[in-house]
Amino acid sequence: MKLYHQFDLRNDIFKSLGRDFFEVPPYVVEDLVKNMSGKGYTILKSSANYMGFPKSITVVKEFTGPFVGQFTAKIKDDFRNISKKLGISELFE
Repeated sequence: MKLYHQFDLRNDIFKSLGRDFFEVPPYVVEDLVKNMSGKGYTILKSSANYMGFPKSITVVKEFTGPFVGQFTAKIKDDFRNISKKLGISELFE
């Protein structure tokens, strides 16, 4: 069974960050993808971009067994933890 979770870019965060937004380089999304891939996830980035950031990131993981429900929460936790370390946790929901 393939589990996935889509994280959408929050356009409203750009207004609230103001000039601080420009301190976040777009390559941190590549670091996020690399770190999530290192944990065994398949990452799909939207081809549509806004201010250099993909409009959505989909995280996919192949699971089997009775614990599939628990891994859905793990996908979200891993994404949040890695994006928090990179300083972009508020960009995606």
